[in-house]
Amino acid sequence: MAEVAAVSTSVARVLVVDDEPSITDAVATALRYEGYETMEVGAGRAAERAIDELRPDLIVLDVMLPDLDGFSIARRLRDGNHRVPVIFLTAKDATEDKVAGLALADDYVTKPFSLAEIVARVQSVLRRTGGETDGAMRFADLTLDEATREVRREISSSS
Repeated sequence: MAEVAAVSTSVARVLVVDDEPSITDAVATALRYEGYETMEVGAGRAAERAIDELRPDLIVLDVMLPDLDGFSIARRLRDGNHRVPVIFLTAKDATEDKVAGLALADDYVTKPFSLAEIVARVQSVLRRTGGETDGAMRFADLTLDEATREVRREISSSS
């Protein structure tokens, strides 16, 4: 008799973008602890590549990055009709920065911040935007993306 394995819908993928490694590590660790899949990058151009390649369900994005600012990244996402939610995480706390940021993103958090607050805001934005999962089904090393009708196979690096 054939054994039936469970097919699971994955948890949300969150891309954390900040040029301070201690911040990306802390935020990503807190989100992983809550069950999210996380990716970390430290620059704007790397964030753009990660967005295109990994298609995250949400982005936690610093405004002040060394090569491309977060506002520009969010603007390009919106201009390109990308619907991925963005939460700005930044030291820029002037009212005009907050207003500009909220025109481009789903939330705006200023540094210093608490990890519990970031987790709560990620959960809230994903609830509002329907991004609790990525719409993919996984079975063993196969992933079916229902939106794009693509099937991918995980390739292990230990081979």
